[in-house]
Amino acid sequence: MKEFVRVLVVQRAAASVFEDDGALARNVAEVAQAIHDAKGQADLVVFPELCLTGYIPLKGYDQRRKAILWEAARRLQADHLEALLQATGEADVTAALGLPEPGGPRFEMFNSAALLEAGRLVGYARKTHLPVEENHYFIPGPSPRALESRLGRLGLLICYDLLFPESARLLGLQGAEILVVLSNWADIGNLQRLGEVLPVARAIENQVPVIFCNGVGELRVREHRYTLYGRSRVVTAAGEVTAAGAGPGIVATTLRAADLLEGAAIFPVFRDRRIDLYSPLAQPYPGAGG
Repeated sequence: MKEFVRVLVVQRAAASVFEDDGALARNVAEVAQAIHDAKGQADLVVFPELCLTGYIPLKGYDQRRKAILWEAARRLQADHLEALLQATGEADVTAALGLPEPGGPRFEMFNSAALLEAGRLVGYARKTHLPVEENHYFIPGPSPRALESRLGRLGLLICYDLLFPESARLLGLQGAEILVVLSNWADIGNLQRLGEVLPVARAIENQVPVIFCNGVGELRVREHRYTLYGRSRVVTAAGEVTAAGAGPGIVATTLRAADLLEGAAIFPVFRDRRIDLYSPLAQPYPGAGG
């Protein structure tokens, strides 16, 4: 990890491709502009889950809506990705952003996070745990892997993946120096509490900074509309929240490589792991018929 990493977390409401034919181009233009605006201000710019299309409508399965998202994913790869790469090159920054990624010839898609850096595509992280109705639209991704960037080794997780400590630990074991979480959590149930607690927990567990970027705007769930509550936050490796935001806008802070040592000074958790005890973690949950 670089000695200092200046971070900008961009909480913006994405226009929905399911409701507006011009939403995709507008989202791409606004994200590209936000990247341009970060020139000289940030090393790493982070956007929410599916920030280029808007989140899926939770209204039950509908092949027409799936086809709309598939077409948006195809157009992103064919027509728009280059503009975003160019923006990171001109701003000389690294950017993490959420998008649907084609995964096969028959409407298969991943819910992905792309890591772009100074004009090049570093790689994708693909959501491995699919909640609620996401499995109608997406296929689960493979085991998470850390991506090498000029800022250090970054581990990317998407939304629901944050609830599974195994995902973050896998990235920690790969030497991830920053965990970046792209999310779209709404003010439903205890999701707001999870967004406050889990980034801190994952940081302390893995002794690594966590950047949690949550969307803002509205989410339609059948006949109801909920608010994507934002409240993005950046947490040090020792579990200290150094920056947090509520509604639309920018959350800015600076991460220090020295924080990694401060986190590791609390307990030597990687040394003290008892892998001889953990094999039951790979077994099915008995309540699920295992």
